[in-house]
Amino acid sequence: MQIVAGLFILIALWAMIEQNLLTTTKFTITNKKLGKDFDPTSIVVLSDLHNHTFGKNNKRLVSKIERLSPDFIIVAGDMANKDQGCIPSNAYSLMELLAKKYKIYYALGNHEQYLIEKLNREVDHRNSTQSQGDSTWVEYRKNLSKLGVNFLDNASVTITKNNNTLKITGVSIGREYFDRGNPRTMQINYLEDQLGQCDRSVFQLLIAHNPNYFKNYSDWGADLTISGHIHGGLIRLPLLGGILSPHIRFFPKYDAGKYTEADKKMIVSRGLGSHSIMFRLFNPPELIFIQLKK
Repeated sequence: MQIVAGLFILIALWAMIEQNLLTTTKFTITNKKLGKDFDPTSIVVLSDLHNHTFGKNNKRLVSKIERLSPDFIIVAGDMANKDQGCIPSNAYSLMELLAKKYKIYYALGNHEQYLIEKLNREVDHRNSTQSQGDSTWVEYRKNLSKLGVNFLDNASVTITKNNNTLKITGVSIGREYFDRGNPRTMQINYLEDQLGQCDRSVFQLLIAHNPNYFKNYSDWGADLTISGHIHGGLIRLPLLGGILSPHIRFFPKYDAGKYTEADKKMIVSRGLGSHSIMFRLFNPPELIFIQLKK
């Protein structure tokens, strides 16, 4: 019994240490839509920070990003927590600092969507009392937008370089698609209703927090989908990968890394933090670096 108790203590201690480690995973994506004049483009992906911090003012995380020197940063959602204030917060101070140096394209995760939906409900019921997290979401988004952060809430931006076009779209799927238990089937036309038709003549990058609907994203036309949400399957084991998703589904199909559907790609981040009782083990925080090449 003492041996078992000692083993549990060691595992718990390692899990605490591991959450302060910071790994970088690199991917190269090529696509025929990126023509001969396309300049290699580098992207850093941040996902699922959940207000975690790597040193004071996220100094270690910022230093890693600076060494990678990306052309821009993509945020794949859940930087904040639904039950915490957005200002002040580690997420806000990090975004504020990075926005002064980099162009940022920020798509929402289910935690940001929860803050918006709860705020909307409270506006409808004006006698209700707003929580701190809800009342500060508006300020969080407004302030970061002023600093140049591009919030892509079912919206797109187009980048043109040397006669090559890169389109970046952020999708906010309904929170019913995040319910625990059996996954909800996404209707065929759902993404087109949210985003409009995909322009398949240009390279389409889609930021979609939930990776479970990769086939829907690729069928819509996304050449590269960037996701998070699964937290790497929380506990990772050799050969088996992630054990459990936040949806309480064992051995999730898309837990981390690169996936292919026909000629479409998806990269899933293990995320930078965790929240509530989402216990991570053998699953250190991950910064994603992507190079797009012709």
